[in-house]
Amino acid sequence: MVEGVVLGTSLLLTPVSIYAFDEPVRSWVLEHRNLYADRFFAVSNLFGDGKYHAGVWLGVTAAGYLLKNDGIYSFGKWGTLSFLATGITTVGLKVAIGRARPHLGMGAKTFHPMSLEDGFNSLPSGHTSVAFSSAGYVFARTENPWVRWGGVALASTVGMARIYRDRHWLSDVIMGAGIGFATGYFVGRLAGRLER
Repeated sequence: MVEGVVLGTSLLLTPVSIYAFDEPVRSWVLEHRNLYADRFFAVSNLFGDGKYHAGVWLGVTAAGYLLKNDGIYSFGKWGTLSFLATGITTVGLKVAIGRARPHLGMGAKTFHPMSLEDGFNSLPSGHTSVAFSSAGYVFARTENPWVRWGGVALASTVGMARIYRDRHWLSDVIMGAGIGFATGYFVGRLAGRLER
């Protein structure tokens, strides 16, 4: 239910943002850059890097296996599945949609479907989808509100960093967040049901 609402909302907001908000948001962000924001978003951008997420999830899985701790092993195994499902979905959509990244200067409505060029792999944002996948998965696996909303807040800074660094449009981030959170939450809920 939750994952359907999140994904559906992001898919509805994405086209609205492409036509109404992407260009103005980009212009505003570019006009308000500063040294402190540069530093902050350079760090928060790292929290969306797929190789770090892969390392963490595989590390948790390996630690659970080596320690013979079924809880840790299962948590890592399902987290890894969430990461992989999100990554495959996101990369497939990036290639199929072929949207131009903002720094190319071609505008928010430029698309070259089925492109393998990085410059035309903007929609959805991969860093954002990966960050929200982890946040959604953890959200589904814990009842602690600080952990739940802390993960969502951290993932949100990744999306903001992608816009700030001129690598993505607002709509790329919205769609990436929806795909990532919905996938992570679904996998987390599925894992919880199967482990009972």
